[in-house]
Amino acid sequence: MLSGSTLLSMALVIPPSPLPNTRYARVPASDLDAAYAIEAAGYPADEAATREKLDFRLKHAGDYFWGAYSEHGALLGFVCGTLTKAETLTEESMSEHDADGSTLCIHSVVTLTALRRKGLGQWMVRAYRASVAALPTPPRRVVLMCKEPLVQFYSRAGFELIGPSGVVHGQDPWLLMSADDASRWID
Repeated sequence: MLSGSTLLSMALVIPPSPLPNTRYARVPASDLDAAYAIEAAGYPADEAATREKLDFRLKHAGDYFWGAYSEHGALLGFVCGTLTKAETLTEESMSEHDADGSTLCIHSVVTLTALRRKGLGQWMVRAYRASVAALPTPPRRVVLMCKEPLVQFYSRAGFELIGPSGVVHGQDPWLLMSADDASRWID
């Protein structure tokens, strides 16, 4: 008999990576320190998730914590999120996971600094879309916050700009983006 994770991986159609010998997989708890190092280097200190928040997301929302790995098993970047019953990203959804929620809030899309602007981030978002769409019960809606310079990046990945976010996180204003019906995300 096949395990749920085997069945899930069989259903995924991950687009080709822009980097040779890169694989896409769920991030295990053993990679928490690597994920935290990437997060801390990728975001300003007042915006980066704490190690504790990443640990919470790994433990409670592991189905929504995926990463890109080198051929040697090094974590190159990751995308993580949590579910909420709310229709949009809220202050509470930044710190909680409601397994019965139908809105997926993406909290981090981040790569090693040396790998930025090489297509890895876009590939990770597309691979994330495929992994989320293949879940037995995909979320009805996916939302994220980004800054203005990243609107085009997320638009190319299938998100639509909603407008200013009501969440205050760090010093700069954030914009809310959304993609409805994750089950239709498979390209």
